Amino acid sequence: MEYSISTGKSKLNVEAIHDYLCHKSYWARGRSLERVKKSIENSMCFGMYDSKNNMLGFARVVTDKVVFAYLMDLFIFEEYQGKGLGTKLVKHIIEQPDLQVKLWLLATANAHGLYKKFGFSNLDTPERYMFKRDEKYC
Repeated sequence: MEYSISTGKSKLNVEAIHDYLCHKSYWARGRSLERVKKSIENSMCFGMYDSKNNMLGFARVVTDKVVFAYLMDLFIFEEYQGKGLGTKLVKHIIEQPDLQVKLWLLATANAHGLYKKFGFSNLDTPERYMFKRDEKYC
C-alpha cells in the first residue's frame, strides 16, 4: 500500500482522530474533542495518509528533543489494520532526526510485539518510576 507520513497538523482529520480515540481506543475512551485538539496542539504529531490523502493512522510524541520522548495515541484506523502500517509509522517516528533522545516511553496493553521490534522493553527498574493519575481527566 502506498502511503506518506506528515507532521503537518493542518492535514490532520481531527474529528476522525477524536472519534477513534473517544469511541474505539481502550486508552482514551471518553476523551473530549476539546482535549484531543489541545493534545494535538501541544505535541509533535504524525499523520499517515494514502495516495488520495485519506488518513490511515495517527500518533503523537511529547518530547524535549534531547533526553525524553513519550510515544502516545498511536493507532491505525480499523479498515487499514493488518497491513504493516503501524510498524511503518513507529519506524518513521523513532528515526526522526529531532527524536534522537536517550529515553523513550510508551504504554500499551496489547502491542508489545510491535514495539519490541524497535528496542522497547519492560522497565528494568520499575520501582524507580512513579505516576499520578487523575480519573476526572481522560
